Amino acid sequence: MHIQKTTNIIGNNESPKTEIASLLADCAFKYVYTRDNPKSRENLRQLMSTLIGKKLKKAEPLATEIFASAQPNTEKTSRFDVRVVMDDGDEADVEVQLWTEKDDYAKRLSYYGAKLYASQAIKGAKYKELNKCYQIIISQDCIFPHTSWLLNLDISAQENRMFKFDTMHWCIIQLNYLEQAIREDAGHGNKYLQNLLELCKFIAEPTRVEPFEDVYEDLMAFSAEQIEAYRKEMEERRRLDAISTRKYTEELIKQQEEEIAEQKQAIEANRQELAANKQELAANKQELEAVKAQADKNAKERDAYAEILRQHGLL
Repeated sequence: MHIQKTTNIIGNNESPKTEIASLLADCAFKYVYTRDNPKSRENLRQLMSTLIGKKLKKAEPLATEIFASAQPNTEKTSRFDVRVVMDDGDEADVEVQLWTEKDDYAKRLSYYGAKLYASQAIKGAKYKELNKCYQIIISQDCIFPHTSWLLNLDISAQENRMFKFDTMHWCIIQLNYLEQAIREDAGHGNKYLQNLLELCKFIAEPTRVEPFEDVYEDLMAFSAEQIEAYRKEMEERRRLDAISTRKYTEELIKQQEEEIAEQKQAIEANRQELAANKQELAANKQELEAVKAQADKNAKERDAYAEILRQHGLL
């Protein structure tokens, strides 16, 4: 977690310096945006509205990954899913990630794009039924130097001519070029770009400005003691989840073991039944062979008796 030293100056008097938790830290980010209370929900709605550039009725976190680092001051990558409801009633699921480490952009984007596709998989469905996946990347770093602040990319391949595949699409916003673009766009009033830039600046270094007053207050109140308390709360939730998962796994294993034992018993019963049937078949075979042998003997005796009768002129 980055700690920013801020100084409030009124006249010539300098107030005591206050440590403010950085939103780039996973623990602080989720504390502000994913707690189960109206204030955090409103903060999340404003955040998602700024990122998407549309008015939202609500935003709710989905399956938030519980993060409980043993070192709460360590900067981590934030990741959580949000379901948003637009003013017109349309819904969308959005995955939010804050990247705080240098990474292989191409491989990372390909990885998450592949996950987006894989998450649509339904047994028996056709590949053509898969929806196109969009990834919106807001980066403080230069992913593609000497280019525009906004890049729209599609997968394509060059072989004699260009082929475009209607699969993954990336919209990459490079903040290092965005501020210059806004200055060049002065007078055109692109409010979305301005709001996006202000949000990203605030995330990088929180200050008391609108419309992030509530978030700033939360960060100001996020003292070392509260960080530790929140970390312990997350650890306890993770521990309980682990216990629940372990119990579920144990029950599942027990159930599977019982099913395997039942299957083994059924197999053994079938084996014994097959063995009994085999013995019965062998006995029947012996009985049939005995009957055949007796029939052969009787036939020979009849033939011999007939021969005697012929010799005496009786046939």
